[in-house]
Formats: sequence, C-alpha cells, structure tokens
Amino acid sequence: MMNDKKIAFIYCVNNRDLYEESVRYVKSLHVPDGYEIEFIAIEGAQSITSGYNQAMKQTDAKYKVYLHQDVYINNKNFISDIMNIFKQDTQIGLIGMIGAKVIPTNGIWWESNNKYGKVYDSHTGRMGLLSFKEIRNSFESVQAVDGLMMITQYDIKWREDIFNGWHFYDISQSVEFLKKGYKVVIPRQQEPWCTHDCGVVNIKNGYEHYRKNFLEEYSGFLFPLVSILIPTYNRPSMLMEALESALKQTYKNIEIIICDDSTNEETRLMIDFLLEKQRVKNVKYIKNKKKLGKRTGLENAQKCFELANGEFINFLLDDDKFTPDKISKMVNYYLQFDNISLVTSYRQTINEKGELLNPIRSTEKLFEKDSFIDGKELGRYILFNMLNVIGEFTTVLFRKKDITGPLGNYLGRQYAPLSDVSTWLHLLDKGQAVYIAEPLSYFRLHVGQNAHDIINIINGAVEWYKLINDSYHQTDYISDLSDFREILTSWLEQNIHITKKIQKLLLDKEFAMLNNIIINQFYDCLEDCIKSIKGIS
Repeated sequence: MMNDKKIAFIYCVNNRDLYEESVRYVKSLHVPDGYEIEFIAIEGAQSITSGYNQAMKQTDAKYKVYLHQDVYINNKNFISDIMNIFKQDTQIGLIGMIGAKVIPTNGIWWESNNKYGKVYDSHTGRMGLLSFKEIRNSFESVQAVDGLMMITQYDIKWREDIFNGWHFYDISQSVEFLKKGYKVVIPRQQEPWCTHDCGVVNIKNGYEHYRKNFLEEYSGFLFPLVSILIPTYNRPSMLMEALESALKQTYKNIEIIICDDSTNEETRLMIDFLLEKQRVKNVKYIKNKKKLGKRTGLENAQKCFELANGEFINFLLDDDKFTPDKISKMVNYYLQFDNISLVTSYRQTINEKGELLNPIRSTEKLFEKDSFIDGKELGRYILFNMLNVIGEFTTVLFRKKDITGPLGNYLGRQYAPLSDVSTWLHLLDKGQAVYIAEPLSYFRLHVGQNAHDIINIINGAVEWYKLINDSYHQTDYISDLSDFREILTSWLEQNIHITKKIQKLLLDKEFAMLNNIIINQFYDCLEDCIKSIKGIS
C-alpha cells in the first residue's frame, strides 16, 4: 500500500559531501501538515536506472523526487507546489524542471526548438541562469525532462535493461510515462526552484551508444512513419546503391517500398538475396506485372505512392542516393515548426561512378544556411526562372495527405517531364518551404537519363508554358500582367531554337509521324505565346 502522505527524496551517491549539502536544502523546505519526507541514498549503483529501481523498492512513498546529488532546492514551498500540480490533473505522472516540448529526431532534447523551464546551472563551467520559454499556465506538457530532478506520483520501472550507464535514462523515463498515458510536465517558476551545480557535462562515457539505443527503442512511438519510395527500371547496380543509402538512415521509423518495372529478373533476384541475407523487415518489394504498352516512370512512382503507409513521403529515384541523416534532419523540421509544406536541401551532383561533380544551373546552392522560404515566393521564383531549384523527387520530404490528386497533377492538368515541379507548386501553395543548406542527397548525372532527348526537351518546353499560363490564370503565383509578359518573353527566347532542331528532324518521316502530337503542341504553345505577348503590349 502506497503512502500518499509521504515524499521520498532519492539519490544515487558517489560524493557524500555533495549529497549531504543537498539533503540540508531539502530539510529546510516547508513540509505541509500531515506529510512526511524520507531520504534514500543508493551508493555504488551500476547505473542511474539500477539505483533508482533499487530505491523504488525500498520505499512506500507515493511521491518520489529523483534528484542528482549536486542539486539544491531553493523553493521553500517546493513540496506544496508539486502536490498542487499533481492534484490539478491525475494524469500528470512526472514533473521536471527543464525539458523539450518535442524530442528532436536525433534524440538530443536540448537541441529542440521549443524548450521550457529554468534552473541555476553550471554546465558551461560557470554558474548562471539557464532559462528557456516562459510557461503561461501553471505547467507545460512536454515530451522529455532533464534528469537533474524528476518527480513522480506513479511508479514506472526505469529501463535498466537498455540504459545501464549514465545517459538517456531521463528522456527514456519521460517516454515510458507517455507510453503509459501519463503527462510529463514542467511547472511555471517565477524563480528557478533549484540549483544544479553539475559543472561541464561529460558526454564521452557512452553517450553516443545510449543515444542510438534510445532511437532504436522509441522512434516508432515518438516519430511519424516515413515511406521511402523507390520506383526502379533496369538499373540493378544503381538501385543497390540507392537502397543501401535508404537502409543506412539514422531515422528508424521508415518503410521502404520498391516497385520494379524491369524487363528482366535481375533486380528481383538481387533484392531477394539482399532481404534474405540481411533479414531486413522494413522493405517491401513489388515486381510489377507486365502491361500492354510501356508503363511510364510516373505511373510506377504513383503505384509506390498508393502503397505507402507513411505520414511522410520521400521518393528515392533508383539512380540517386541519400546521406545517412537525410530523413532525420528533414522530419525534425516538421516536428519542431508549424506551417511547413515541404522540406528540401542542397543536392550534390555525382557521375555514374559516384564521383562528385560541380553544380549545374538547377543545383546551385540557394542559401548558405538553413532557411525558411514563403511558399508563394519560392513558387514565383521557380516560374520566373523556369528552373527546378527545389530538386527532383529524391530531394524532397512532404506529407502524403498534402497531395490531393495524382502525382504531377496541377490545376487539373497532368504533367510528366515536369511532374516534380508541378508537385512542388501544388505543395508550395499550402505553406512554407525549408531549404537545408548541406547536401542530403546525391543527384546522379549519367548517359542513361533522358534529359538530353529531343522529345523530352520539347515536352519540357510545352509543360513549362502550360505551367506558366495556368499559374497566371488560376493562381496568384503570377498576378501582375507585366510579370506575365516578362516570363512569356523569357520562355520564347529560351525555346525558339527548338524550331530549328524540329525542322531538321522532320526530314525523318518516321520521326515526324511518331512525334506529330507533341510537335504540334509545341507549335501551338509558340503561337499562343507570341499572341499573348503582342496582346499584352
């Protein structure tokens, strides 16, 4: 039977002087009538978690204050203040002094954008006020609190099975309370309730090991599922590089879906061998059934998209690659900030062998540091310059629910060569974009691509014209008539040379017959563009 009038102050002790000084502060606190306090000091503990579990078994106190031996409580009404918070909401299981509203995807709580609480602290080597966002109500719900002091009204076993050292025991316990349905909170403090004379923190004694343990254990609970979608076609060796880069992601809550349109069994055999050998559980492979006529790359991408279960989507084209932190860094922006419609980054160009190349015009770095850009402003920049500065499908992470139609569908029109640009314009209308300045993906340039194919070039010119025209008449990306005329003039100047190439190619009657429709579309756009420019003038 738990004693609901008793508060236990629990320490792991390896310095009696510090411990006794901390106890003197506790003994000077006002103890409300009818309550009692006790002290439990665990010496020689193998870890914080084992020491705290041992102490938990030694007391019948309902309320427990787990604190470091170098923490000194300044608030004389500390006991009554924590009791008042617990009484306000029986779902409050854990109180801390400082912590994070949302745990970042790297598991390091103090790198969160939204931190709360305050404490006098010497982690820099000098004692001073460590203060974060002010709390307006009596408390703020958070996902993690620092282990300097953790106060509970319910007992949940500390995870000594995973955290048998001195790091990540605190946010692990925070998450354990959340998993049980309890709230973790930080109280409003006029002045810091305690002083933590910790000195410079040592993060060399297993810190990285326990950080990885934390992510392995809790990513599925804390972080949204991300679907990495890989449509592939007859590129088994490049696909293997792409897949390995997806499997090496530091972000753990992912599924990988491969839709294979290859004309042979080489890719299937390679994937089967890989999955059997490595026993990977989060990869789903689909060998597409043959269809009458060739399935387009966009159709294959759409199939991947429809199979995805993730809240977030990141395509990985089979000739591209990710850096290990790509998904983690991108998801973190969604978790820490509101009103984001897409996250992109600088992408590094590579050749067929994977060697680094100099940027091409569309891949030049937009900003030297991570930046937020208004979606409409970025959309206008893309249209004014007719340049996909956001990137190919590999580059961008976005919410699945924000795509309200087929991929590449924009303002009721379906795009193919510009399916990525049309998708970005669709998303940019919904909020801000984030540009991460470091390269998080590799865009491979090689002879197998169709970027220099004349029909693809003609198709691209037609689609840019349609994007510009539709954006002017149906959106506010282009709202000024003079701007519209300027963009049309630029389109005409960039694409008039195509007519000379077409005239030469038309000498080939077979080419003319097979590509008659797209050629006529190009000339229709050319004629309409000239008429529009003259009409505006």
